[in-house]
Formats: sequence, C-alpha cells, structure tokens
Amino acid sequence: MHIVTWNINGLRAVTQKGFAKWFEKSSPDIIALQEIKSTHEDVREILEGWSDFYEVYLNPATRKGYSGTALMIKKGSVPPLKVNIGIGIEKFDIEGRFIWAEYADFYVLTGYFPNGKEDHSRVDYKLEFSREVLKLAKKLSQKKGVLITGDLNTAHKEIDLARPKSNVNSTGFLPHERAFLDEMIEAGFADAFRLHYPDKKDEYTWWTYRGGCREKNIGWRLDYFFIDENIQKRMKKIKHLQDVMGSDHCPVEIIF
Repeated sequence: MHIVTWNINGLRAVTQKGFAKWFEKSSPDIIALQEIKSTHEDVREILEGWSDFYEVYLNPATRKGYSGTALMIKKGSVPPLKVNIGIGIEKFDIEGRFIWAEYADFYVLTGYFPNGKEDHSRVDYKLEFSREVLKLAKKLSQKKGVLITGDLNTAHKEIDLARPKSNVNSTGFLPHERAFLDEMIEAGFADAFRLHYPDKKDEYTWWTYRGGCREKNIGWRLDYFFIDENIQKRMKKIKHLQDVMGSDHCPVEIIF
C-alpha cells in the first residue's frame, strides 16, 4: 500500500502546476489532501478529468476558498469499505478539516489541523480538534490498524524546524502544541518519519514563500504520518518528496 499526504494549498491552483502529471506517474493507492479550498462545484470538471484514475472524496469547508480535505482512491487498488466525511462536531466539520476511510484491516484518517494564528487566538480550538482526532483514533485502534496523516501544523522538536530559537513563541512551536504530539506518541501512535530517521536533520515539509526559504531550506516539518503498532510492523518506507513542487508544502509518502 502506497499512501501520500499533501497540503496542496488549493486544489484548483495545484492542478495548474502539474498535479495530475505527478499522480499519474507516482500512482499512490491513496492520496490524502489538505487545504483544498474548493467545493464540488468549483472542481467538477477537474474531477471528471481524473475519473479514469481516481475516485475523489471531498470534504469542503462551508466558507468558500478556505480549508477543506479530500481523499483520492486509485481505481483498481483495494477499495475502502467506507469513506467517512467529518468528525461529527459541527464547529470542526464546517471547516472541512477531517475525512477518513475504513479498509478491511486498517483505517486512514487525514486532517488539516488548524493554525493557531499569530496572536494565538485559535490555539485552543486547534488543540480541541487535535484531541478529538486522537480520541477517535484510539477508539478505532482497538479494532484494527490506524494511520493518522495530514498537516498537523506543529513542529514537534527543535530538529523539526530550521530556526527553533526564534520561534519559541510562534504558533506551531508552542510548548502546549508540541506536547499534544507527545500525547499522540504516548497513546501508541509513533511518528513514522522519526521511527526510520530519528536524528536526520534539515528535513522539512513546509517553507514560507517569502525570502527564498525553500531554496535555502529554511522550513518546518508540519506534515506527518502517525501510525499505531499494527502499521509500524508493516512499514517499509517513508520519504519527504521535497522535489515535488506546486504548493508551499511538499508531499510525504509512506509504503507498507
């Protein structure tokens, strides 16, 4: 099974930057997308053009041009038993932040975790959403394997961003945001990248568009796969696809 997660920063925008050529060549079984910024009407023609390759499930935000998640399931691969839209809590579901699929022997959960904002006004909202995702994941993990992926909008350790000292008071690196990732690990969900590469430096998944930060590799690792023990045993490979352009984030792939 080959799964990719990617915050695409707009489905219509990334479509104009070679997205279809990338997925036709790479051909993941599942593509989890965040920040799609599109409704079904916005991208109807685009999805029709992809229909030979992928079944696409969208969870758009109520607000136009904002947030949203999606799952793309490759045709001819193992189909999901069910795709579930949302987490069942209105204040999160109106922002289209969560979509998840059930397979015969595992679940894949993808979320676009909120940004806490520069004034930290949404940090509490972010952590409440995060804990609801973890609560569901723990429940599902009692049945079969669970994989949680997406843009978690938090760099876990100092190694996970280029300039930790100058960002100690920035959302995405606040102590209580980082502590939530500790909670996930304590609950049995390992950071898949750090399982394979515990000390690897300069590995980021997001770079601001300002100041040539991507070219200089001044970034943050915000995009993750967290996997329970069942998935850990089966994992073969995980990689940041930093050469794939089209967004301010790069895709992350896992093979198990």
